[in-house]
Amino acid sequence: MTNSGLQRFIKVRTISSLIISVLLISVLLGGGSAASEKEFIIGVEAVSYYPLYDFSAHDISKPSFTKELLSTFFELHHYPYQFVALPIKRFDKWYVEESIDFKFPDNFRWRNDKTNKLNITFSTSVVQLMAGSYVLKSKQHSSRNQIKKLGTILGFVPTLWFDKLENNQLEVIEETSPLSVIKHLVYGNVDATNIDPNVIRYNLKRLNKEGQVVLNKNIKHEVFAYHLSSIKYPKVIKEFDSFLQTNQDFVKRLKIKYGIDEHFTN
Repeated sequence: MTNSGLQRFIKVRTISSLIISVLLISVLLGGGSAASEKEFIIGVEAVSYYPLYDFSAHDISKPSFTKELLSTFFELHHYPYQFVALPIKRFDKWYVEESIDFKFPDNFRWRNDKTNKLNITFSTSVVQLMAGSYVLKSKQHSSRNQIKKLGTILGFVPTLWFDKLENNQLEVIEETSPLSVIKHLVYGNVDATNIDPNVIRYNLKRLNKEGQVVLNKNIKHEVFAYHLSSIKYPKVIKEFDSFLQTNQDFVKRLKIKYGIDEHFTN
């Protein structure tokens, strides 16, 4: 082999080695094609809870705050993904039974396992909401003991009413849709509901009953948050946190677009 031929051979081998090294480093760091090959499964609740989210086992294509926010994040990072609508009744079992990669919404307060044995990683707050008891405006000063029937979504956990439930002092009326719950409240079939005020406001507008339901401030109420969670992919959760931090204006515009109000007066 001539000197010039040898030099060309060494140059080609060097370039090939560099390409292979870059690909190996990318795979070892969990980036590049290794991440994009995985299709992430995002577990969501099979219920129309618009404007926050609107999924069903038969139709996950409807627009909502959740769908647009999460789709934007996963597409921005070129992560293949799909939403899978799952029964709320089994919410606490999704990671074990459904083998999902992410769950939304999630919150540590909803878990039966308070020791977090599953080692779930939660994102920072995505949206702030008010957990409370919403009643007809004419009953906004009623006491907690006057609430005998609570309307809620089938599978939702009334965390602020555990004591009454354990003592059989509260009857829970469950429905599969927020609209049905609001109808119960408006027509006096239940005394209060614990569903989100943004969802209440949207459904009151559908019924032409705007402004008729308010938060009962005499009964315990508290601000909580929706989070994205994962067991297997804490790195992606960190990326999502960074996405929320660097795209605050986008998230704010999204909340305005879907009519989500985070301003509360306690």
